[in-house]
This record gives sequence, structure tokens and C-alpha cells, in this order.
Amino acid sequence: MNKDLYSYTQDYINRWVVSYADFITMLLALFMVMYALSQIDINNLKEFSASMDKVFDTSTTQQKTINNPETNRILEEKRRLLKTFSTTKAEVTMKDIDISDQKAKINSLKTQIKNIESDIDKDAVEFKNIENLIEKNLGNISEISISKETRGLIIRLKDTVLFDPGSDIIRDKAQITLDKLAGVLSEIPNSIRIEGHTDNQPINTEKFPSNWELSTARSTNIIKYLVKKHKIDPRKFSAVGYGEYMPLKEDLANNEQSVNRRVDIVILSSMSKIFEANSDIKE
Repeated sequence: MNKDLYSYTQDYINRWVVSYADFITMLLALFMVMYALSQIDINNLKEFSASMDKVFDTSTTQQKTINNPETNRILEEKRRLLKTFSTTKAEVTMKDIDISDQKAKINSLKTQIKNIESDIDKDAVEFKNIENLIEKNLGNISEISISKETRGLIIRLKDTVLFDPGSDIIRDKAQITLDKLAGVLSEIPNSIRIEGHTDNQPINTEKFPSNWELSTARSTNIIKYLVKKHKIDPRKFSAVGYGEYMPLKEDLANNEQSVNRRVDIVILSSMSKIFEANSDIKE
């Protein structure tokens, strides 16, 4: 009796081994299944998934087609578009940016700047020589003044030296001054602008309806005198009439207006060509 009891007790105590073995077996099976799933061909999986989508999509489409013709039209259009997009390839090509033109323009600008700087230095020397020459030949004439501006060298003559009031005819005494000045102007290569200025007293005659006509006529007559008598190249000259609109001083009394009545002979600098009309046009 005691022996049988002992055997029964031992069998009861060792039963956990059976459960443990079952658990280990199932765990091993789980890992084997997971391993097997991890080795499935991805392409086959995609084909399987596509096949399933096709089957279910077809069934759904057929059901919708039966129930709603408009839905069928939309689905057909959708399939057509999908087919078009699936067979169309879009390519974007990045090209190198060609900056050779920009470099050429920059180099051209650098060259122009160097040329301008050279012209400025050249003008400074030439204007100094011209100024010395004018002072040597005309320094004893008090009605003449010389100044230098950005546009060029200004030889300023009072209108009383050149013209009678309201007239554009050059006075005889003024011709002597212009003859001396012509000897200087004929030797310089620069362009020359003759600018006429009047005071703000209005004029209204048959010949001169306003101060514009008077100032322009005076400038033109000076050019004609220099070209005809001294044979200076007419292409060097231009005539401008400013009337009373470029005064040296404003708000002057009537007896002080003479300061604004003048003729400016402007020897233009090389820099002024930038702002002039194209002079390279040939007929």
C-alpha cells in the first residue's frame, strides 16, 4: 500500500513536465512559422495583393455598374487616366547655367569704367591747358570768366559784350573778342555748345515772341560767325537757348538782372558724351 501511494505521488508531482514540454513545442512551432513568413518572396506577395485587389475591385465595379451607369462612366475614366499616367514618364533635366555672357558684360563694364577714368584724367589736363591759353589771350577782358563744371569748361561772356539789348546781332567790338577766342576753339578737339541766356524781362516782338527765340538766335549767330569767318568745323558746335529759365541768381531787382544775361561757351568734356545723342551715325 505504501509503495503504490509513493508511485502515485511521484506521478502527480512530475505532471508539470508534460505541460512544460507542450509549451516548448508550441513556442518552437511559433518561431518556425514566423521564420517561414519572413522568407516569403516579396514579389509573390505583391502579385497576390494585386490579384486580391483586382478581384474585389472588379466585383465592386460590377455591382456599381449594375446599380449606377454614371458611376460606371466615372470608373472607366479613372481606369483610362491611370493607364495613361502609368505609361507616361516625366523627366526633369537640370542644365548647367551658362554665365559666360554675364562675365563678358562685367568685363565690358570694367573696361568702360577704366576708359571713363582715363577720360576724366585726360580732360583735367586738357582743360587746364585750355584755361591757361584763354587767360593768356583773353585775360585782359573783364567781361569774360572761366569756370569748370562736370559738363565741361565754361567760358562765360556777358551779353553786353556781344549784343545790344533785345538784339541778336553781334556788336563790332565783340567780334574782336570772338576772333581771339576762335584761335583757341579751333585747336581743341572737344565738342562745343553755345548757350544763350536772358533775364526774366519779357520780350514780344515780331522777330522774338519770347526770350527763347532771342537766346537761341544769339547762340546760333555766334556759331555762324565762328564757322564762316574762322572755318571751324561746324560739327563741333551745337546751339541752345535757355531764355530766362537757367538764371545764375534769382529774385533780383530789375537793375541787377544783367548778371543773368550771358552767353556760355561750353567746351564739353568726354564724360558729357554719355548724355548726348549718338554722334556716330553716318549718313
